[in-house]
Amino acid sequence: MIVVHRSLLRPECRDYSLVLQAMNVEHQLERGVFGWRVLVDEDNAAYAQEQWRMYVLENRARARPVRVGNVEPRPGAVFGAAIWALTLLLFFSMQSNYSFYVEWTAAGRLDVAALRTGDWWRTITALTLHADVAHLMANICIGAVFGTLLAREIGPGYAWTLILLCGAVGNFINALLQRPTHISIGASTAVFAALGLLGAYLWIARRMLMRSWASRLSPVVCAVILLAWLGTGNERTDIVAHLTGFVSGFALGAILGRLPRRPGGDVQRQWLVGGAALIVIFLAWSLALGTTDHRLPSF
Repeated sequence: MIVVHRSLLRPECRDYSLVLQAMNVEHQLERGVFGWRVLVDEDNAAYAQEQWRMYVLENRARARPVRVGNVEPRPGAVFGAAIWALTLLLFFSMQSNYSFYVEWTAAGRLDVAALRTGDWWRTITALTLHADVAHLMANICIGAVFGTLLAREIGPGYAWTLILLCGAVGNFINALLQRPTHISIGASTAVFAALGLLGAYLWIARRMLMRSWASRLSPVVCAVILLAWLGTGNERTDIVAHLTGFVSGFALGAILGRLPRRPGGDVQRQWLVGGAALIVIFLAWSLALGTTDHRLPSF
């Protein structure tokens, strides 16, 4: 008898043995000096190796992930992330330099008491303000990652507009849950809204999903782990805002995943929707600066 297969792993040689047993091929399974080996008569060697090759190919095909909706990514995702970064950098520059003699933080922060009296635009303006450079850079980088991944699925115009919408909704819900004295700023609510949108859309639309239930839930599990890892911090971290942003994004992402057609195919509409998001930010700041005097004395 000659050796047709060797392996350090016994289960692999045992599988080989089972294949040959199913095909009524006389063989032996024995332990060698290094690992295990399968032996057959010389006349049956070629037949045994062919049966094993077919078995391996068949099982490799079964184990291969089945991707649903495997289509090309939407164009312009990186461009959308660049607009996100430039917008936050612009507002941080004006905020830190008191441009136009305006106290930008007081005018646009999420002041729960002011919001409850009608300053709804603070849910949007607060997303463009940051306490320091570290806070700003973290939101730019992490938000760019989540936003780019979402934009590759549904297009940059839709992606960043929905991120802005869910961030504002998250701030509004946060204001309902917090005390009237609560004050917060930062784009992190929108960042975690992007994470919720991405996780829910990939789950419901089954864009990256495989056969098993565990792989189907992987986008949700990953999103929750990232929320727990990135969304908690020191005493200055507004954990409730992170959670409300994530929940609002997840809810809308689940609705988006139920659509019969994948959104974002019309490039012209992408530009219009993305431009509308920038206009909304401009209008929100126009209201913030026009209704209350936050100007500093000029000298």
